[in-house]
This record gives sequence, C-alpha cells and structure tokens, in this order.
Amino acid sequence: MLRTVSLAVCVCFAVSQFAWLHPAGRARQANVRARLRHTIADSVSHSWSPDSRTLAVVVSGRGFMLYDAAAGKVLAEIKHHGPPTQKAGIFFTPDGRALIIHADRVSLYDAADGRALREFAEGTTPINSYEKFFKPVEKSNYDSDTGTTTTEWESPSDEEELMELPTRYLSDRVVSPDGKLLLARAKEGRAQVFDIGTGGLKFTLEPIPDTRPGKGWKGFGDALGEFSPDGRLILTTHRNSTPRLWNAETGALVANLTPQPGIVIGARFSHDGKFVATTTFADGGVVKLWEAATGKLLHTIGAPKDRHYFAAWNPRNNTFVTKTSQWEVDIWNAETGALVAKLDGKAVKEKFDKNLTFVYSPDGKILLTQARNTASFWYNLGVKKGKPKLIAHLWDAGTGALINSLRDTEPRGAHVYVYDKYFWSPAGNSLITAGASVKLWDNRGELVQELSGNALMHAALSPDGKLLALTGLDGEWLESTVASTFIDIGKIFLDAGKILVGRLPKFSPPQTHVWQIGGD
Repeated sequence: MLRTVSLAVCVCFAVSQFAWLHPAGRARQANVRARLRHTIADSVSHSWSPDSRTLAVVVSGRGFMLYDAAAGKVLAEIKHHGPPTQKAGIFFTPDGRALIIHADRVSLYDAADGRALREFAEGTTPINSYEKFFKPVEKSNYDSDTGTTTTEWESPSDEEELMELPTRYLSDRVVSPDGKLLLARAKEGRAQVFDIGTGGLKFTLEPIPDTRPGKGWKGFGDALGEFSPDGRLILTTHRNSTPRLWNAETGALVANLTPQPGIVIGARFSHDGKFVATTTFADGGVVKLWEAATGKLLHTIGAPKDRHYFAAWNPRNNTFVTKTSQWEVDIWNAETGALVAKLDGKAVKEKFDKNLTFVYSPDGKILLTQARNTASFWYNLGVKKGKPKLIAHLWDAGTGALINSLRDTEPRGAHVYVYDKYFWSPAGNSLITAGASVKLWDNRGELVQELSGNALMHAALSPDGKLLALTGLDGEWLESTVASTFIDIGKIFLDAGKILVGRLPKFSPPQTHVWQIGGD
C-alpha cells in the first residue's frame, strides 16, 4: 500500500513538472483571472499613462477626464475647446507628465492637474489616420411578394481591404522617445515636426509631388510617418509619393526610398530601427526592405504577378509578415530576404484568407491572425443556422504551424467581428480578445474566462498588463442596432432609425469598465 501511494506521488510530481514545462501548463498554472474594479459613465474612448496609474478618458458631452486607474476616482477635468468625440486622439508623452489631445487642433495638457500647457497650429491632425475606414456595408433587400425587407451585410472588397492596411497598422511613434518632438499632419496633408516644450513648428517635411502622367493622382495625399525607435530618424510617406527618411534633429533629408510603383500604403521601421519596410498597392504589390541609416535598398519581395503586402514586424527579431495576392501569409527574414515560413492555411476548416490583423506575442514566438467572418444573406434570413463563432488563429511564428483557433461560445453576427482587438500580457502567458465578447485565454488558445459586457467601442490594456479598460454598449441597445452605428455616437439615432423595426430601444450612454487582470 505504501509503495502504491509513493508511486502515485511520484507520478503526480512528474505530471506537475511536465505541465510546468509546457507553455500551456504554465499559463493554466498561473491561473490568470479578471475581476471588475470600477465603472466610468458616459465614456467614449481612453488612453493609459506609461506607468499605468492614470486613465485619460473622452467623456461624452463633458470633454476629457483624468482618472486614478486603480480607484476610479477623478483626478482632473480637462477643459478643451475642441469637440469631445470618439475620434479625438488622446495619448501621453513618454514620460507620462503631459497629455496630448488631437481634436480640432493639437493641444498639450498637464497630466497631473489637467491644466492647459500649450496649443499647436490650428488644423493639425494625427499623422497616422485616414478619414475613410472600410467596414461592412448594410444592404436592404425588399421582397415585393411578401412586403418584407431583409438586411444583408456586404464585406469590404479585396481591393478595399488592402487599401485599409495603413489604418490597421498605425504607428504609436508620433512622439520622439525623449518626449521633445511631436510629429503631426498639417492642413494640406504635409508632415510637420513641433517642439513639445514650446509648441513651435520646427520644420515641415515636404513630399515629392507625384508627376506620373495618366495615373489620375490628385496631389500627394495625406502623410503617414513615425520616429525611429532611437529617435534619430523620421520616416514619412504619402499615398501618392516617395517615402523619405529625415534627420529628426535638423529636418535634413537623409534619403529618398526611390519612387514606388502604385500607391504607397505603408512604411515602417523595424523594432530595432535597422530596417525600413515599404509596401505598395495597385500595379505594385511589392515589399521593399531598406537600410534605415542610409536608405540603401536591400531586398525586394513580390512582383506584379506575385504581389506581396507588408503587414507587421516581429518584436524580437528582424522577421516580418506579408500577405500575398493569393491571400497567403508568409514570414520573411529582413537581413537575408529569405522566406522563413508560410502559415499552414490547410490546417483550418474555415477559408484562410484576407487576414488584416497580425499580433505577435511579446517573445515573438506566436503570431495571432484575425479570422475572417463573412456575413451571409442566408444567415440574416435565418435559413442557415450557426452564425460565425471564429475569433482568431494562433500560429507558431517559426514554422507556420497552427497552434489553436479561438472561438466564441455563442454565435454572433459576422459584421461585429471587424471591431475585435487583441492584447497579449507583458509576460506572454495570456491573451485578451475584446469586441462583441471579451475573453481571457492562455497562450495556447485555451479559454480561461469570459468577461461580461462588450468592447465594441474601445479597449485598451495598461502597459503593465494589470488593468483592462473596455468601452461598450448595454445589451438592449446592442441587440437592437448594428455595428456601423458604434463609431459615431452622434449618428446613432439617425442610423438606427433607418433599420429598427418597432419601438426604438432606450439609449444608455456607453460606459467604460475597468478590470483587474492577475492571479488569485
């Protein structure tokens, strides 16, 4: 009997050690859970301070507020003359001492008391945003025989999805690492650099006008841009112009990244700042890799008959993701230009295509791709059962092998999945998916916990990974309206009135729920 007990103890010990060594075992043993801390009323969107202690919130009808993130208490109210809409950009300077607000202009506020510090030129806007965002479009079908109208959701076209890449991968490097300079966009679309300390304009980074005949271009388009990770360089590009590298201190031109075929839809520094990747659309479909220090062309990936589009850099090494015109996903080595892996699209039952979101785990070993849920006319009619449940896929970033697919427990309308956001914990042992549903997973794709509510308006994980802010709408309103109304609060009743049948639901202002993420 004693030997039997001893053997059982040994077996249990061995199993526990194996579970600890296995990544999924570590995630489950950590037992990461979430609990609701507090709720902020009438909020629309929000931003975390670098130290995770302060939450800056856009409050519907009241402007901007600073909250103690842990206690949910108001620290200060910011009196800003611009419109407090969801589209207003709010973010902290790298040292966390000041808050930058983009509304009708760029303004700077003290992050401790909300006091206005200075304003920049009127008309300046966030450099990394485009006015047009492609979303599922509502189509109404009227049956004259029955007198009934059904609603169908039409997904963006392949061409629209590719052109949306810049809006999905906006840079967060619009303030220099030392917090002294701000990169913004002027009225006419040019990139400008401001001195955060004085509010003065340091220099304008001029694009090269597009003079190609027969293309029908109108101007050079709005600027995209970012600082290099070390703050020494600035990268700018316009949709109809050549990407350019600049000296961040003097504004002097370092290099032109040669004329690109087609429309430039993205340009990004690698995480270590050694490389720049540019990508083009239309007649191009090529990714070019450049040496950041000199602007020297290193590698070209893709061709007009084999189009590739840059998507994301790995945070731990100089590999990057592209998707092809055949909707395959490849991983490449920037130093050699060699193919590292292809994601195994045959490993999933659903059609593996049109992924727009790519989120690496902090260690760069796991790649998350957003799943594509296509709305169906038959789903909306109720003829075909089992609405989409697929949220995302997890892949081995070294081999391209499928690790797991994340799914909703309950089916949802396909049009709401476009709003999903994804957050890895700093340690990489857990993952949060936030949209129509909010779920906590381990790093092998096993569901740990489902949180109440939704995050169809906004979601943000604090830098330390301990607090999660989710902004959504109440259940009654959510069931009675459609996702297209969530983006502009001011148009909700106008849009909803066109599609609702029967009594309008009682509108409840959006709320932000702050959850604590951690162990028991």
